Amino acid sequence: MKTKLLSLLLIFLCISAFSATISGSRIGANEKSSGFFVEAFSANGRILFKSLKFDENGKFTLDFPTNEALVYWIDNFPVYVLPNQHLDIVLPARQSGAFVIGGPADQKAATPAMLVESNIKIKGKSEIDNLLINEIHVAWADLIKEKKETLSIKDIDQQYANEVKLISKSKEPGLVSTARFYNDMRYMEVKLQYLRNHQAVKVDKSYYNILDNISLNNPAVNSLKAIGLRSFVTNYYTFLKVSQGVDIKEDDLADNGSVGKMELLIKHVSNERLINEQLSQIIIYHLSISGWDAYLDKIMLAAMEKSTDPAVKKNLSDLREKYSKVSKNAVAPDFSIPDATGKMVSLSNFKGKVVAIDVWATWCIPCMHSLPYFLKLRDRYKDNPNVVFVSISTDNSKSKDKWLNFLKSKSMNGIELHAGDEKASAFEKAYNITGIPRYILIDQEGKIIEDHAPQASEPSFEKLLETALKSK
Repeated sequence: MKTKLLSLLLIFLCISAFSATISGSRIGANEKSSGFFVEAFSANGRILFKSLKFDENGKFTLDFPTNEALVYWIDNFPVYVLPNQHLDIVLPARQSGAFVIGGPADQKAATPAMLVESNIKIKGKSEIDNLLINEIHVAWADLIKEKKETLSIKDIDQQYANEVKLISKSKEPGLVSTARFYNDMRYMEVKLQYLRNHQAVKVDKSYYNILDNISLNNPAVNSLKAIGLRSFVTNYYTFLKVSQGVDIKEDDLADNGSVGKMELLIKHVSNERLINEQLSQIIIYHLSISGWDAYLDKIMLAAMEKSTDPAVKKNLSDLREKYSKVSKNAVAPDFSIPDATGKMVSLSNFKGKVVAIDVWATWCIPCMHSLPYFLKLRDRYKDNPNVVFVSISTDNSKSKDKWLNFLKSKSMNGIELHAGDEKASAFEKAYNITGIPRYILIDQEGKIIEDHAPQASEPSFEKLLETALKSK
């Protein structure tokens, strides 16, 4: 019995041997004050997400078991914490931007001069490292805020040198590596911002040398929040392409579903979180905006092979099957949707005709911009018996009257269908309608010409239409 208890005790000690404890308070807070979130990330993604509340004295405590140093995002402030470390922090009042770390107010501790500008105080020399990453964030944000339109390349380089000097004061190897990554990342980010704001300025190749310091496979990448991770990948890709001569205004650089970005991750990245999280998200976004094609299929297969997360693999596999069924040259799924009078209208009713579909809603501003062009085309081809224009609204059932009134106000009396009711939602599922406006072109044989056609406001939309009519 004693042996068994001893074994259990040893197991318990092994499990609880490492733990980070963060406690503290917020200035002016009590039990009625709104709480805050604490997050932490690793190669496996987000490993901690907790909402903390204050007690009647405005205090809180977090005890998180971990055997690795982590960057904890405490109310959006990055704090570097080692295993078995205890931090006593004081969060600023909500209206303040200060973030204090230390002990009781009556306990005077030496305040390192380098942190005074950021309104951050810390108890004890050994804990100064905990706020180093936060200091880097604040320093770069302050530079942009203070300089604004007068920001120069010299200012950016000087700020980078200042932070390098600051980082050199740390004796914690893990933190130094992480802090360098954050400084390099912010340096690149601000340099990119400068290029966007000064497109007439010519820079030499040395301007892009920071790329030599930054690796998408750096372990510090894993400490970023999801939004920060996405921003980092986008900025890195953009800065890299611009360094290679691509125009900074190129659409591909601002595209969240950029194929080029997917290729970069597949060819040059081994970081599991970037592959499992970012690559899959870029693919999903691309599918929702542009749909599936043969080249994207190759990328999806490569992503599935490279991913280490079974859930991500399955999701990509499911999406591949789902979107490939409704893509160019595939047989268009039939649908049956009620018109303004309640009469059911089916795709099969238009057999032998080219079908141009506009999927929209009255609340969609981009739809309102493009709809008039679609209606003009419909009017232009009204005497052509080989083509039919169908508008399909996704306004929900509660907004049906608004849709009907809109039809009257615009004298829309063509083929106007309402897919917002539950009985017609099968259309949205069948065609993977995840965003609007969405244009679909179907040929005389009932095959999809384009499942994500250009908007009706684009000349290429009518060109596709004309090509389809001539092919009959």
